Amino acid sequence: MIKEYKSELLDDGITLLNEKKILFGQCGPDKRLHLSEVMQYCSDYVTELYTQRGYDRDFLVEHGYAQMVSRSSFHIYDLPKENDVITISVREEKPEGPQLMRCYEFKDSKSNQLLIVGKSLWVIVEPKTRAVVFPNRFEFLAKSDVETREECAKPGRIKFPEKLVHLSDQKIIYSMIDGNNHLTNSKYINFAIDYLPEQYQSKEITDFRLNFCKEIRKDDTMQVNAFFNNEENKILVEGKIASDGERSFECELIYK
Repeated sequence: MIKEYKSELLDDGITLLNEKKILFGQCGPDKRLHLSEVMQYCSDYVTELYTQRGYDRDFLVEHGYAQMVSRSSFHIYDLPKENDVITISVREEKPEGPQLMRCYEFKDSKSNQLLIVGKSLWVIVEPKTRAVVFPNRFEFLAKSDVETREECAKPGRIKFPEKLVHLSDQKIIYSMIDGNNHLTNSKYINFAIDYLPEQYQSKEITDFRLNFCKEIRKDDTMQVNAFFNNEENKILVEGKIASDGERSFECELIYK
């Protein structure tokens, strides 16, 4: 019998607690959770936090609102592996200017060991025009004054050198597109890793930051470029939109 795992909105109204078993299809060759699955959990549970408060995605769109992630940062202590049961908490924190701050913690359900911590900044936008709605004008905001100490790098801009190595081009296809009609945010980390030389793909990632700069849509092409800083065990990756030359995402990977 497959066990039913729980998703629970805590009494504070700003924290969602989720228990999940890591499945084979979510893991890579090392049997550990793909980073895109980390991103997917974080995105889905931000939506679920509002759903359990009575405001699902369709409700928000009908009222003129959509949530879009802007910047993310994570520190990895130990990636969970296949068949592990983990607890994921998502908490709404005090907004930063026009952006909403969310905090994430992944823990081993048996030992309570902290596995992954992260923070992300989100913007509320008008679905059609993408005009930003400030938090004080978002009537369904899960209001919070919580500001936890950051155990990961603060989400922020990533500085790139002028000269980058071109890694690959990838056309954006149907299966990459989400309900907002653009590349779903969890896929960006795949672009940052999939086209790296093989010797870097096997490295153990301890930290990563990922910023979303501009939407890319079906049938456009992502041009993936990188800078390798072997002295600092750091890789910078950007994705540019072929049709207009603008940056779609930027990523910083730190490895052991």
